[in-house]
Amino acid sequence: MSLHLTIDGEPVEVTLVRTGDRFEARVGETAYAGTLRRHGETMRLQLGDRIVAATVVRERDEIWVALDGEIYRCAAAAEERDGGHAGAAHSPRVTAPMPGKVLDVVVREGQTVAAGDPLVVLEAMKMETVASADAAGVVRKVHVTAGTLVEPGQLLVELELS
Repeated sequence: MSLHLTIDGEPVEVTLVRTGDRFEARVGETAYAGTLRRHGETMRLQLGDRIVAATVVRERDEIWVALDGEIYRCAAAAEERDGGHAGAAHSPRVTAPMPGKVLDVVVREGQTVAAGDPLVVLEAMKMETVASADAAGVVRKVHVTAGTLVEPGQLLVELELS
């Protein structure tokens, strides 16, 4: 698989070949090979003698990757997004993109929401981040309250998609 991504604002080509738990990847000009094992929301990458934990969280068209103490925001480059992915699956699970504190829960259970509506306001690294609905639906369950400390990938709100 080959993708053109924007990682922290910079265009990068990523190539990935995976067979079972083994993978080979090229990110820009750098090549990697090793094993990949998933443990809940966390993945363990073994690259030679080095083991690295990664947490990957999808939020609409972006993917947040916490890797080795750094957080990266990834998105498909414009040509990849516009190239026929209009039927992309939407998730009924809205999760925290990074560790932080819930400042406000904007919705209540049973409330109807549209795609892009704000659901939960988080504070992470002294910045406010809004967790929004991927698609239209009804709020089935709110899993957090104001003041809750959350981890990357932690479930915030569940929707029943329309």
